Amino acid sequence: MSDLELASNDELRTHLTQLLEANRTELASRYQQVLRETLFSRRTTIRPSMLRGIATDEVNALGNFLQQPQVNASERGAQLHQTGLSEQPLLRMGQVTRQFFVTHLNNGHVAGAMEMIDTYQEGVVLGFIQSLEKAVFIEQERTRQAFERVINRDKS
Repeated sequence: MSDLELASNDELRTHLTQLLEANRTELASRYQQVLRETLFSRRTTIRPSMLRGIATDEVNALGNFLQQPQVNASERGAQLHQTGLSEQPLLRMGQVTRQFFVTHLNNGHVAGAMEMIDTYQEGVVLGFIQSLEKAVFIEQERTRQAFERVINRDKS
């Protein structure tokens, strides 16, 4: 990557961060609306009172990622899974993020912004999936142990 591209990337990150900060309430509101719409989708175990906090935390996590690209977005994905979010609201929040930036950016910045947002979203989804797989494995192990206890009781 050339110095010009680096400067351009840094400038774009700065521009996206400023845009996010200037419209923080709007984006948090959009996230909250999506969370409300998908609250009762399958496997979501979130209380309605948690939606505002999740939406605000997502805006903060995205802002941190834009300011510091080395931030690991997969940790955010794991947090969202552990909070009780299911796949549908996670994916819809990613859609809202892309729509938000497309709406607020001029055409010259959209491609670069989408690349950054996609990098963030990929990390979030990977973290979510890893956390989900870990939870499934733990549940399978508990089931196996319970099954072994029943089998051993029956043998006695």
